Amino acid sequence: MADKTNSTRTKPRPYRSRRGTYQFRSFQTSTSESSAIIAVGDVVQFDVNVATATARIVKSSTMANVPNVLSTAFLGVAVEADTSTVSSAAPGANTQGSKVLICLADKDTEFLFPTKSSICESTIIGKRYALAYDSTLSMFYVDIGNSTAGDASVVCTDVPEPGADANNPVVVKFLSTAVARLISAAF
Repeated sequence: MADKTNSTRTKPRPYRSRRGTYQFRSFQTSTSESSAIIAVGDVVQFDVNVATATARIVKSSTMANVPNVLSTAFLGVAVEADTSTVSSAAPGANTQGSKVLICLADKDTEFLFPTKSSICESTIIGKRYALAYDSTLSMFYVDIGNSTAGDASVVCTDVPEPGADANNPVVVKFLSTAVARLISAAF
């Protein structure tokens, strides 16, 4: 196999479910000023920064100058884009966020995520890794190079294309400690 090139079209996606089907749920997007528009393949979470945004979602984000995405409120991966114009609303405007369909990160669902690594061998199965975000490519990926236990959000369950090729994808499940209680209560 040849090296893969990540691009703006490289996105995480649902891969398989022990149930045979995925759980989908629509959530209303947050209307806070700092909310980025949610695109297909974005990892989403509850908006934990705005007290009035109960059960509203935002695109997961990183800390300044750090690619890792940390949360205890992940919901899953967006399978449709936010079509609202909330981001252009005036600050403080009483706007209604649109609903976005999410594939839930429950205990039965695995996701196929891109990587930015050339060490995707079967030896990484069962290990925990951090999620990261590449703002240039607008993509979430599994940071296989990060070995910091506190940053771990997912566990690798499969390597569909093992080898030393760059950017091979991996199959992961979200850790129960990283997902919102709404989802993790079933773990």
